[in-house]
Amino acid sequence: MTLDLSAVTDSLITLVKNQWATAPIWAEIGASPPGPTFTPTFTGLAPDAVRQQPGPQLSMFLYHVEPDNARASLFWQPQMLNQPQGQPTRFLPLALDLFYLLFAYSEASYAEEQEAMSVAMRIIHANTIVRSAPGSSPPWELTLTIDRRGYDELSFLWQAFTVPLRMSLVLRAAVVLIDPDSIPAAAPETTSVSVLGVGPSALPVTGAYPELFGTSREGSYTGPTGAAVSFSWSPAIVAAGQTMELSGSNLGISGVSDSLYLLPPGAGAEVDVTSWALTAQSSAAKFALALPAAGATPPTDPPTPDPGVYQLRVGSGTLGAAGATRSGSTPLSIAAYVTPTKEPVLTGNGPFTVTGTGFVTGSTEVLVGTIALTEVAATPTAGQVSVEASGSSLSFAPPAGLGGSVLPLRVRVNGVESDPALWVAP
Repeated sequence: MTLDLSAVTDSLITLVKNQWATAPIWAEIGASPPGPTFTPTFTGLAPDAVRQQPGPQLSMFLYHVEPDNARASLFWQPQMLNQPQGQPTRFLPLALDLFYLLFAYSEASYAEEQEAMSVAMRIIHANTIVRSAPGSSPPWELTLTIDRRGYDELSFLWQAFTVPLRMSLVLRAAVVLIDPDSIPAAAPETTSVSVLGVGPSALPVTGAYPELFGTSREGSYTGPTGAAVSFSWSPAIVAAGQTMELSGSNLGISGVSDSLYLLPPGAGAEVDVTSWALTAQSSAAKFALALPAAGATPPTDPPTPDPGVYQLRVGSGTLGAAGATRSGSTPLSIAAYVTPTKEPVLTGNGPFTVTGTGFVTGSTEVLVGTIALTEVAATPTAGQVSVEASGSSLSFAPPAGLGGSVLPLRVRVNGVESDPALWVAP
């Protein structure tokens, strides 16, 4: 491949030039001393320009270029078959056939003209395949053949140069590939997903009433290799001791939405959880919330409830009283908290003890990868799990036949799955 056609021309001229001195014709005509009787100027100039140069000339003039349709069709075949290696045209090489007019000129000797053509034709006949020099980058090769052209066609060609007709022949160099544009590098594999927030102090929603847009949470966990993995969830999935955001408009405005309420799954009275709000990080466009950790103080704060899918809303006043306001509700998933360990990969047959908060007997699912463990009351054996009544720990033994994979330990309480924290290896 190349970006420069003149580099191809120079290579073909050099082919003849390097073998000129060793051509057998010089011994046949009895040159004395042994060797060439003359050496022409090797050039790629057109016939009318060559006549302006002094001394004998041997020219390989590139006079015509045309696309090589046969080779181009090979590049297009994957495109037509919808194969994945197909590329847009700009990334496919341009296949060309080059046509050269080989001729000699000597203003004083017809013998020099014919001897020069004799040497050049013999060299070309012996080198039908021309390759790049060793070490070239990228390497290339092409075929160099004498192309038959009628006398009339050659006559018209020479007339176009406005110079007298000379002995000549046409050479075809094929296939020359012009370098295409480089294919852009593939995008790197996504390792984490996050949301960039600019933290607006207010959002352009009209009306003096609160409106909720949703909940979100950003966080990270330690993967099985020890690397931190970031994530962003909306609606939020949050556990005791973790923080989240509630976005909306007209939040925290006195007399409109001073309070925050949690609605339990199914029917149930709302619970005022305004104390969860982090005032310094909140605005009319968002509430930053921190769910109390297990045993949080003061004891008057509403604790983090059992895991499940809840609803959040804001407002003011006692529900049902005159002037009381409430916004619409938005979902919030509360999960059990699984305490990470220094070494996140658990190796062996167990049983292993996992600590945390929010584990509920009879409502806790534990899976190793996609394999669900069976809950038992006794010490677990392979494929079983036991949940401690206080909800602060569970014990499990991995199932047999896991193979060589490292699989996540998944804890799901009341249908809400906890953050990844631990992995199991056979």
